[in-house]
Amino acid sequence: MLTSPPTAESPRRAWVPLALSYAVAQLTEVFLHEFCHAVAARAYGYPTTIGQFVEDNPSTSSPAHEAVIAAAGPVGSVALGLLFLSIYRRSIRRQGFGNLLMMWLAMTGLVGGIGYLVVMPILTPGDTAVVARILGIPMALQIVIAAGSMVALYFVARPLGTMWLDTLPPATPVASPHERATSVTRLWIPFLLGFVLLLPAAIGGDPLIVFYGLIGVWGPGMALIGFMTLGVRRPYERPASTESGSPWRVPIWGYVLYAALVAFYLLALRPGLPF
Repeated sequence: MLTSPPTAESPRRAWVPLALSYAVAQLTEVFLHEFCHAVAARAYGYPTTIGQFVEDNPSTSSPAHEAVIAAAGPVGSVALGLLFLSIYRRSIRRQGFGNLLMMWLAMTGLVGGIGYLVVMPILTPGDTAVVARILGIPMALQIVIAAGSMVALYFVARPLGTMWLDTLPPATPVASPHERATSVTRLWIPFLLGFVLLLPAAIGGDPLIVFYGLIGVWGPGMALIGFMTLGVRRPYERPASTESGSPWRVPIWGYVLYAALVAFYLLALRPGLPF
């Protein structure tokens, strides 16, 4: 009996699940990033408050303490990104919204840490720029660190590229390096749409803080996707499909989780969450 080969799905069907899973992951990562700042501040005995895209400990008086507290956010983000990457590697490689979310959690964590090193010379209010100022790191060395961090993003893009390929529908052609690289272009538009989905959680927040927070992840995030385009050209073996139907769908819990995170930002973080 002859059977028709599966037809590839339109890339536009991926936009909603990719954008929503990115927004969920990014809002989660931002809160955990600020939470790491708060933990460091409390470890030194400073009262602190977690807000929208910011952690505030105005009573910090020691430059050394300020440097450690500032560094805690990026270090915590990298640790969380590596944790989610490790969890994924120990799980079943398959298509679906859950793996899209795990991919973004790993990506946003790594970008939330390494990306701050990339923007150190230009984002003066950023965590790493604060550390550089306190430690007296000269601008030339900051530029060297930023360039080295771009190289680091290139290497972390390799496993993230594999995670992306794992989420593609079975009908998506990935046999050749060109086909795999082309598939990454699906990420550009939903990545930008995902930023739009972050805006409701920023309502009522300090516009300048929100702007700096988004810039801190937008630029390195775009660079990481660009590096993924190069990384996925390496040999790849598609996992056996374990799900039926379209992977480009959002389960009810995905919408509920997004709505809960936005509500948490508006109801808890906007007035300030003491820690």
